[in-house]
Amino acid sequence: MLTFRAGDPERPRGHALVFFRDSDSPDDVWATYLVVTPIKMDLGKYIPAAFASQLAGQLSATGPSAYPLPPVPEKFEDGLPALEHLADLRGDDLIDGGTLRMQDPLYALQPVTDIGAQYAERCSSFFSSEPVATVSEAAAGSGSGVDVDDLLLQVMPDREKIGRLARQLGTLRYASEGGDERLIEETLADMQRVARQLSEKYRPAELIGAAKSRQPNAIQLTELYLERCYRLADEDYAALAELDARIEALKG
Repeated sequence: MLTFRAGDPERPRGHALVFFRDSDSPDDVWATYLVVTPIKMDLGKYIPAAFASQLAGQLSATGPSAYPLPPVPEKFEDGLPALEHLADLRGDDLIDGGTLRMQDPLYALQPVTDIGAQYAERCSSFFSSEPVATVSEAAAGSGSGVDVDDLLLQVMPDREKIGRLARQLGTLRYASEGGDERLIEETLADMQRVARQLSEKYRPAELIGAAKSRQPNAIQLTELYLERCYRLADEDYAALAELDARIEALKG
């Protein structure tokens, strides 16, 4: 049975950090990253010969596959709390692989294979139970209330969603300066639509709240929230602490 330390077992994301504790040194954590690719491929074509025999189990799987990167767990020097924080920032599932003797990490190949097969099967079951309508189908059925723009937002990369928010912020500022209440309401509704498709880690509700505010520092606060979104989308985690501190200082 898979042990999810973070994430929803009923709604797996298709990418997961998997960690193991070392039985000889319980404070040490070893980890790998599982990816269930949305596009079917033969990974054997890209694996160097030196690893081919070791990864035979993963490469020969006939069912859904989750590919481990790296193939053999590596020691995660920062420890479990840091790995949990990283999974949260990245929006990854986090799976507890249990305890292994890691004197020879190659012994972890089979457990990684087993966990990957279970995770891939769970992802396959979830994805098949949640079919995504194509844009053409949505357009054909638009009379039945299907929103094509919402469907496009669901498959849009986070950075593009943030770019769309940035453009809407410009429109909102223009409407506010001109006192155009109708345009203000329409723009805020569009921003809320984008925000619903962004993870809470981006703090979209706080960004929109700052954008609506009439406080003297509202524009500066909005720009900080927007910069934070871009940094997070680019995985520039080193910049987040300073940005969060500046945001809290303005709010305070």
